Amino acid sequence: MINENLTLQDFKTLRPSDQSAFGAGTVRIEILPKDLQLFKLTAGTAAATQYGITPWWSPVRPFKEDFEGALGRYEQAKLNKIDMSAMVRFMSAVCIDWNDLDNYVQVKLNDSCKCFWGTFAPQKTFSKKPQTIDEMMAANIKEFTVNKGAQLPPDLGVLEAPGIIPAIQTLDS
Repeated sequence: MINENLTLQDFKTLRPSDQSAFGAGTVRIEILPKDLQLFKLTAGTAAATQYGITPWWSPVRPFKEDFEGALGRYEQAKLNKIDMSAMVRFMSAVCIDWNDLDNYVQVKLNDSCKCFWGTFAPQKTFSKKPQTIDEMMAANIKEFTVNKGAQLPPDLGVLEAPGIIPAIQTLDS
């Protein structure tokens, strides 16, 4: 098992930004089964960093509280006539200035895995409110470019979609 000794105490060792991105009181340890497929939309690839595999994955198929998986997100996007990246941004509470969400990445666990699991904490559309006219114009251009014209509400991630921090480096792509 990957992360066999992971406990909630280990949650305190995550970056503060990762800790605060979980909904208050929702984080728990979950065991993901071998061969579970996970996905994320991200800018570029999801290469390992000094912190391990990039955080914030979701199940490809329905799993636990995620009743939709990637296909459900895609179907929601189609029904709402928006790009899947805008739907994922809304459900996963990804501020526009954090990530372009322009690349679909999917991995499969090569072993069962303990991970941190919980809902996303709601976020504002932009993590930093534009202060000047130039910043506001740049933010408007970025929002239109990234979301392909989709109108997002000011608060993202309010529907309690679950997120996963695998904190592992042994995923098969």
